[in-house]
Amino acid sequence: MVSRIERVNLALAVAVTGLAALLWGKSGAVAAGVGAVLACVDFYLLVRLGTRMVAQARTGVPSRVLSFLLLTKTMILFGLVFVAIRVAKLDAIAFALGFSVFVVSIFLLGLQAGADKTGEANAQMER
Repeated sequence: MVSRIERVNLALAVAVTGLAALLWGKSGAVAAGVGAVLACVDFYLLVRLGTRMVAQARTGVPSRVLSFLLLTKTMILFGLVFVAIRVAKLDAIAFALGFSVFVVSIFLLGLQAGADKTGEANAQMER
């Protein structure tokens, strides 16, 4: 499922960057692209760290190092968003549009999973 979400993230990142180019030109495309790249990298790291943290917790010995890395990743993300908006002066709306690809991909995959389960339930009821 994770690789599927990552593929949807990347496809949406390309689509959103193209949409931003149409709406705001080059500056919007750059802002949306940077936001989308940050969202995709953040999700990639979150999944890897989260998977390791859960595995470590199941052993009964939660990892403080992994917790620290997760906190550090989040602080770096906050810093990069600040730099993108305030220092590099990227368009905040286009950046937010790009950064939202992860939320949209989870929503779309959730809708698809719900539709798949509904279809399966209907097929079983017809039998």
